[in-house]
Amino acid sequence: MARAAVNWSLDQLAQKAGVHRNTIHNYESGRYSGSPEKLRAVRRALQGAGVEFIDGPEASGVRLRSPLASPETAALAAGVAGAVAAHQVLVVNSVPEVRSLARSILEELSLGVVEAESGEEALMILQEKAVGLSAVLSDVAMPGMDGVLLANIIMKTWPAIKVILSTAAEGDLNLPQNAEIIAKPWRISEMFRLFRGI
Repeated sequence: MARAAVNWSLDQLAQKAGVHRNTIHNYESGRYSGSPEKLRAVRRALQGAGVEFIDGPEASGVRLRSPLASPETAALAAGVAGAVAAHQVLVVNSVPEVRSLARSILEELSLGVVEAESGEEALMILQEKAVGLSAVLSDVAMPGMDGVLLANIIMKTWPAIKVILSTAAEGDLNLPQNAEIIAKPWRISEMFRLFRGI
């Protein structure tokens, strides 16, 4: 999870931590528990890239520190986090780096994130997990099913799910009723505002 959060390959993490890539691969696949020294080196490298490790008796995981957040938006995130901790967002985008960025922002709000790389995959996830989803953040321009068509289907089939469309285009996009829009590039404060009440 931590390596995915910073979008590093096995080779990149191995180089940063000073360990062999096979060590990391075997650890991630569960074949090797890892020596304490090597695990500490890997952890230090990831922390240096902005990863925060969450260790607790009831839950553990990782999140990214947000270097883009001002003190004002950081305070806003802190105030929102407690209210949205139980919610999940489906992020739909064909670009892995954009999904990773969305994940890091949403996890600052203590939101769970599910990812899909296409509208078709998003519908499959919705059919299985719609009950656990509070919102969908989808790009408008995607190969195959675009975000507007996806939003229309969601609004008709799962009206309780909040739909937010992301686009760099201007003008009338014929958005479905109750869908919201966020302009690209995203502003952290705008993301916080849109996801505050889900």
